[in-house]
Amino acid sequence: MARLLQQSSVYALGNLLLKASGLVLAPLYLNTALLSQLAYGQLVLLDATAQLLLPLLGLGLPLGLLKFATDPAQRAHQEALPFTVLSVTSMLSLGVVVVSWWGAPLLNQWLGWSEGVELVRLFGIYLAAKLLSGVPLAFLRLREQTGWYTTAVLAEALLLIGGVYYFLVHQRLGLVGVLLAMVLSAGLSMVVLMGSMLRSVPRRWDRRLLAALVRFGLPLALSGVVLPVLHVGDRYLLNWLATTETVAVYGWATRLSGVLNMLLVQGFQLAFVVIGLKALGEQPTGEAFLHRQTFRHYSIWGSWMVLALSLSAYDVTALLATDAAYLKADPLVLPLSLGYLGYGLYIIFVNVLYAAGDSRFIAWNVVAATALNVLLNLWWIPRWGAMGAAWATLVAYSLLAAGAAWRAQRLRPTVYPWAVLAGAVALALGLAWLGQGMLSWPTLLRLLGRSVLLVLYLPLVVALRFYRWEELREGWRWVRKRLPMG
Repeated sequence: MARLLQQSSVYALGNLLLKASGLVLAPLYLNTALLSQLAYGQLVLLDATAQLLLPLLGLGLPLGLLKFATDPAQRAHQEALPFTVLSVTSMLSLGVVVVSWWGAPLLNQWLGWSEGVELVRLFGIYLAAKLLSGVPLAFLRLREQTGWYTTAVLAEALLLIGGVYYFLVHQRLGLVGVLLAMVLSAGLSMVVLMGSMLRSVPRRWDRRLLAALVRFGLPLALSGVVLPVLHVGDRYLLNWLATTETVAVYGWATRLSGVLNMLLVQGFQLAFVVIGLKALGEQPTGEAFLHRQTFRHYSIWGSWMVLALSLSAYDVTALLATDAAYLKADPLVLPLSLGYLGYGLYIIFVNVLYAAGDSRFIAWNVVAATALNVLLNLWWIPRWGAMGAAWATLVAYSLLAAGAAWRAQRLRPTVYPWAVLAGAVALALGLAWLGQGMLSWPTLLRLLGRSVLLVLYLPLVVALRFYRWEELREGWRWVRKRLPMG
């Protein structure tokens, strides 16, 4: 638990700074003099496409690197594992560049976008760079080098900020300028990461690893195709069933709720996948103690972050957006944030499935949740627009977590504190409902009232005995020992 907390904190800090860098760019993306609302909607769709394609193109190889490097049964082949995975991914990345370059005219004809050929080619180079850099980033996670991992991600973000300011603000290149900045930042990051990894791993190729990697990775490649549809497919359905302008509003709502994803879920996932696999390997039978403890803490603090995002969405949007239309994103943030909370719970349970090598069930579980998401979107978007898409996302993530929990319980029966999860979510919803009643208040009074509600969550958690006073005192002693003056 100490290692998980420490590493998650480093990743969370990095993700916080990363999200802050995104907020630096938000005034530029939302400034219609630099990037029209239509162009911003197109950028949202391109970002969604990247999330869809990268897991598929990677064939589950980065996760296979983590799985087999912590598997005692693969000990004889682990020395050659990093270079083998990197070599295969390099060939895949080269194929992405070739296909996107020569297929750009056909794709542009299908999209019907102005400057579409140039956009597709730039986007293909960006995909290849991100695909290839995923392997050395996974290698840093495997070695638990959280500081270097965070530094690499933040360096890429800073390069992106500089590139966007140059190409979008100074050169006035619009969406093409944003893509140029993305290619520049991802490409330079990929070169540095690959060079660093090649200096520290044996350059050994073991083709016997390929069969095991493929057996484990192919179902994950299927889920890699489908899971991003669950993450971002609603943007495409909104663009089809509503308007691109609606996609822009919904995209901004996902960025706001995505603070939970960036600050808590992603940071937690980066640390927990490795530490969880190692913990299960060291304790092959009995309850998953680390997973049970993590479930409780995640439920409490994740629900608090859902409340914080719901209470702050309106004022953050009013501060950053030049167009009042983006204020329509405010009510979407609560269900979308709850969806991210459910996805974090899924990470806890699916870790047990990774350790057991049950990648087939992972794939089918993802397919079922995504199919439900698509059906609900087709049903609810025509009725309720963007709000229908938000609630469909929440329901689908809940099913995803429930399916993984059911399977994990069959593999490693563990008594999880479900009452804590239900109580923490109910508490967050109740306080968020009170905060919505303050929407018509003057700005300063509204900010003060919502801040009180946010702080009130913490003593209520203790009053409801989700945490006991003895645990809080023990936790405070633990923190003091690790403070510089402790």
